[in-house]
Amino acid sequence: MKKSISIQSLIYRNYLTSSLIPIFTIEVVLVVLYFAINLYISDKSQQILLQEATQNLQEITSRETTNINNRLKEVSRYARLIQRDHEAFFSDPDACFIPHAEPEFTTHKNGAYYKLKNNGGASLYYSGDTDIGEKEKQKARCSEMLDPLLASVVETSSIITQAYLNTWDGMNRLYPFMANAPKQYGPVLHMQEYNFYYGADAIHNPLRKPVWTGAYLDPAGQGWMISNVFPVYHGDFLEGVSGLDVTIESFVQNILNLDIPWEAGTFMIDKNGMILAMQERVEQLFKLKELTTHAYNENIKETVEKPENYNIFMSENESLKTQMQLLFESKDHISQIHIDGATYLVNQEIIPETDWRMITLIKESIIFYPIHKLKNLSTQIGYLAVVIMILFYFIFFLFLLRKSRKLASKIATPIEELSMSTSKLGENLKTQKLQAVGIVEVNHLSDNFNTMINELETRTNALIDAQLLDKMRRKESEILERLAVTDHLTNLYNRHKLDKELTAENERAERFSPPYGIILLDVDHFKKVNDTYGHQIGDQVLVDIAKLLKQQTRKTDTVGRWGGEEFLIICPAADKYGLIKLAENLRKSIDDRKFPVISNKTSSFGLSLYQQGDEIKDILARADQALYKAKEKGRNRVEFQ
Repeated sequence: MKKSISIQSLIYRNYLTSSLIPIFTIEVVLVVLYFAINLYISDKSQQILLQEATQNLQEITSRETTNINNRLKEVSRYARLIQRDHEAFFSDPDACFIPHAEPEFTTHKNGAYYKLKNNGGASLYYSGDTDIGEKEKQKARCSEMLDPLLASVVETSSIITQAYLNTWDGMNRLYPFMANAPKQYGPVLHMQEYNFYYGADAIHNPLRKPVWTGAYLDPAGQGWMISNVFPVYHGDFLEGVSGLDVTIESFVQNILNLDIPWEAGTFMIDKNGMILAMQERVEQLFKLKELTTHAYNENIKETVEKPENYNIFMSENESLKTQMQLLFESKDHISQIHIDGATYLVNQEIIPETDWRMITLIKESIIFYPIHKLKNLSTQIGYLAVVIMILFYFIFFLFLLRKSRKLASKIATPIEELSMSTSKLGENLKTQKLQAVGIVEVNHLSDNFNTMINELETRTNALIDAQLLDKMRRKESEILERLAVTDHLTNLYNRHKLDKELTAENERAERFSPPYGIILLDVDHFKKVNDTYGHQIGDQVLVDIAKLLKQQTRKTDTVGRWGGEEFLIICPAADKYGLIKLAENLRKSIDDRKFPVISNKTSSFGLSLYQQGDEIKDILARADQALYKAKEKGRNRVEFQ
């Protein structure tokens, strides 16, 4: 047996005498010092650049805010001018001046009274529920004298798209002229139900000054807009409300068309957090598309405001919502927020005229791009210096390596065998044992390794057995759980699961008041399918309808088989119109579907919406009544109760 010697003795005799440690220490210190200095300079440069960017951003946005405020104040000044003109008109009932050709009025087939042709002035519309007598005809004719000022304001301002007067008795005078106003407005238009009217009445505007509305959908067909509205009084009687419209598209193009460096994105929100207008970069960041146009498939019969997801305080992104609320409350001009893992420099400016906020976002990585570029160049230089140092020391190390060759031959072989064994550890359950090599430390290490291998093999086998058993139990539990809540035919939730979901949704509505709705549908004349074609065909129809319902409902909706040929859909965060629209889409899809063998099949739908204090049986009873009504009215229809 070879005499064992200490590996520590070998290292002290050969390597320490060669000054390996001091040389290596010097190299590491130099490299660390270089990169530390580089990092310090980069951080200081970023701070300076951020200060300059912040100052420039504030100067730009402050200037733009002043410009926006002046333009909005200009609209308000126009509003006061028109207000005085319209009040003067109503103060003198005998005043009548026709500035253009004599207007022609007629009654539309839907009952509305309107101006037939464009005589160079505004269009006129009288709601069909107003009795048109001589007094109303006189008002319609004599109000032509208001057109020159309305036209001058619209044609003078680059952002005002419409100017109008809405009276208490249903008259609308609007410039520019709108051809066939009765078709656009419909037979009846209740002015008092729209924000551009009630926003300026005595309750909402006791000071009788021009006020700005939030974003809404224009009944006159101009799409999404905001308005400056103002009351027109005759003494203390509110004769009507006049207004000046600014479309969202015009707002973006003429007001938010800012030229801010660093690829900045700007958006405007009102005091309630609703996004009034935003630039394209903000659309991409918030994953929203600015509403500028609208397809008018039907008349707008009430105020239609922007959807809730355009309110920054109702964002589904909880982090973004919280950060924007803090920014809004603090009124800080400069701040930082984090969106999708990126840091943004935020500038907030308040528009005094409307108390709106203009918020500008700049990605900090864009601001710091020149610094990062310089830092990368310095880092590359540092790496090059490291390589040169390594080459220099490599030559020096050759001398040490030649001197230590004999030592390396003694310790390299057993260390290599140990390294290979440890690198293959885990590839096989059985690992080859190491043999003694004649060096005390290596022998001890080999013995410890062999002991570890034996213990590892024992524990691995036990762990594999335990994991396999646990996996089988979990799989069995998942299958049983799925079977307990799933209808075996349609693979939808069963009645038991639907009861649980209804209970949870009702409790949530009682605590937090988010409305939810249910859709109860029944396949019409399903018994005839079973009687005529057999239960197998009937089952296939139910399966096909189940797939269709699952595909065309939201991920948040719960779809299940209520029993027999009845299905139930639970719709969280729903309103009446959304519920009806979803049910109509489902009804049409089923009606259009070509089922195997039987071809066509229809379904009847009963809808109900949660009301405060409802128990589950209440909302189910209303839906059942609505379903019964749908069947009474001929089936293949949707009824809401």
